[in-house]
Amino acid sequence: MVQEVINRICSLKIIDEGHVINHQLLKHARPFMKELLSLADEPVFVLLADSEGCIIEVFKNMNSIKLETALGCKVGDKIDDKYISPAVYNKPTEVYYADNDDKKINISFITVPINLGDKVIATITVICELKHVSIHTLPMAMAAAKAISVMVEAENNKNELLYMNQCNNAIIKSITDGLLIVDKDGYVRYINQIGIETLGLKHKNPIGKHVTELVDFKPVILEVLETGQGYVDKDIIVTTALGEKLRFIKTAIPIRDEDGNLVGVVDSFKKIKTVKNFVNNFMGSYANYCFDDIVGSSKNLAECIRLAKIASNSTSNVLIYGESGTGKEIIAHSIHNASSRRDKPFISVNCGAIPRELLESELFGYEAGAFTGASKKGRVGKFELADGGTLFLDEIGDMPLDMQVKLLRVIQERKITRIGGNNTFDIDVRLIAATNKNLLKYCELGQFRKDLYYRLNVLNINLPPLRDRKSDIDELVSFFINKLSSKLNKRVIGITEEALNALKQYDWPGNVRELENIIERAINISNGDFITKYELPEEIINCKRVRDENIKYDTIKIEPLDIIEKRVIEKALRITSGNISNAANLLNITRNTVYNKMKKYKIEYK
Repeated sequence: MVQEVINRICSLKIIDEGHVINHQLLKHARPFMKELLSLADEPVFVLLADSEGCIIEVFKNMNSIKLETALGCKVGDKIDDKYISPAVYNKPTEVYYADNDDKKINISFITVPINLGDKVIATITVICELKHVSIHTLPMAMAAAKAISVMVEAENNKNELLYMNQCNNAIIKSITDGLLIVDKDGYVRYINQIGIETLGLKHKNPIGKHVTELVDFKPVILEVLETGQGYVDKDIIVTTALGEKLRFIKTAIPIRDEDGNLVGVVDSFKKIKTVKNFVNNFMGSYANYCFDDIVGSSKNLAECIRLAKIASNSTSNVLIYGESGTGKEIIAHSIHNASSRRDKPFISVNCGAIPRELLESELFGYEAGAFTGASKKGRVGKFELADGGTLFLDEIGDMPLDMQVKLLRVIQERKITRIGGNNTFDIDVRLIAATNKNLLKYCELGQFRKDLYYRLNVLNINLPPLRDRKSDIDELVSFFINKLSSKLNKRVIGITEEALNALKQYDWPGNVRELENIIERAINISNGDFITKYELPEEIINCKRVRDENIKYDTIKIEPLDIIEKRVIEKALRITSGNISNAANLLNITRNTVYNKMKKYKIEYK
C-alpha cells in the first residue's frame, strides 16, 4: 500500500516532548519555505528539520492532499537518517524512490543543508511526485538554504555584538573607580558618573570636551599621550589652581590600533582617601569597644568614664594613665566610638612593641626605594591611614627621643612627609596616647620631651588599678564567668563566697587583665557549676593580710598622716609650679582630690 511504502522511506518517529524548537531558524526559514511552495501548482511538501532530523516546520500547497495522506509527516516527527538526515547529507542531495508493486508511486526527496560556518544546523527538504520535479527545484532550494544561513549568521553576529556590548556596560557599571577614556588628541570619549563626582566636574556633558577644559590642573593623562607609556596603581599628586593638593591612585592603559599606533588612553582613578577607607575596612581598623563595655561601678572608675565622655565630645589630644592591664585601650576605643569620628578609622600603634628603627616608617610611611629592604611600591604610614579618624599611641612613654621630636612636629603642623619623599600631606588625626609611666617624672629625667608631654596632656584620664577599686571585683568576676564559660563550652554559673573573698584579698599587680586570666584558668580546670578556691592559684589562696594589731610601731618616730600628706602635696605643687593637673599626676590622684586636700589643709599656691 502507498502508506506502507512512504512509512518505509521516512520511518517517522515521535521525539521526546522536551524537544526545543529553534525559533531563530524558524523565523528566517518560513518566508523562503513559503516561496518554494508558491512556485509549484503540483502537490509539494516543504519540510524544515533540525540537525537531529526532527521536523520543526511543514509547508504544503492546496493540491497536496493525496501526498499528505501518503506521507503523514508532522511537526515533531523524526525522519530516518537513511534518507534526509543532515548527519549524512552535508551537501545538496536528491533521492528518488519508485515502488515496483505500485508504478504510480514515484517520489522525489530534494534535501539541502543549512550551514552555520562548517556546521550543518538544519535541512530543507522538498518532497513531490517524481513526475512533477523541475530542474529549477534544487537550485531554488540551495538558494533558499544559503539565504537562511546568511540571515541566521547575521543575527548570531548581531546577538553576539549585543551581548558583548551588554557585558561591557555591566563591567563598566561594576567599576567603583572613576573611568575616563580620551582619544589621541585628548578629547573625552567616555567618563563614568564616579569619575565625574571624583573630579568634581561641573560640565553637564563632558563628552567631546578636551580634558584640559574639565579640571583646573594639568591632567596627568596628557603625559601618557605624549610618551605612550602607561602605568598601574601609581600614586599621583596634583595641585589645583587654588593650591590644593589632590592625591589619586591611577592606572593608565594606552589604546593602540592594529599597527601599534596610539589612538587613546583608558584612565581609571580613585582618591587616596577611598583607598585608605578600603584598607582600613579590610584590616578591621575600627574601634571595638564602647563605654557600655566597661565593667564596674566604683566611684574612681565612674570619674574616669565621666572624663572620657567629656573627651569624646572634644577634638583635643588625650593622655590616658594607668598600670598595665587596667583597660587603657578600652577607654581609647570608647572615646573614639562616642566621638564624631566614630565612622572613621581607628588605628592603634604600640610604640613599645615596634623596633625604634622601624617606628618612623610605621608612623609616617615611606616612598619606593627609600631604604634597603623597602617595598618597591612604598608604604602608607599609620598617620595617613588614620586620616579623618583617631590614632591611638599606646605605651607612648617608650617612644625614642628622636621620634618624639618628629611626632611633636606632626602634631604642631598637621602635616607629614613620607621617608624618602618630598611631598607634604595634610592630615586630620585626633591623637589619644596612653602610658603606664609617670611621664612628668620622665621629663625631669630627660627621657621624655616636656613640649610633647604638654601637647599630649590636654585632656587627662587616670585609670585606677584594680586594688583601688576592689568593689568592682564582684561585677568583673560575674562578667568573665559568663563570657568565658560560653567561649570554653563549660557550664560554670558562679563562684563560691570563699573563692570570691580570696580574690578580694589579693592586690592584683596585673589588674583586670590578670583577673580575667585567673577566671579563665579556673573555668578550664573546674569540674562543677561553681569556681572554688581549689581552682585558684596558690599565690591567691596563700595571700594573707597582716593585721595592724600584730605589728609593733615606734610611735615616737612616726609623724601623723595628715602632716605627711600636706607636705607631699605642697612639694608636688612646687615642682609643677602650681599646675593642678601635673601635681595630680605626680601624686597619682585626681584633680578633684588635689583641690579637696588643698582646701582641707588650707594650702594656697599662686
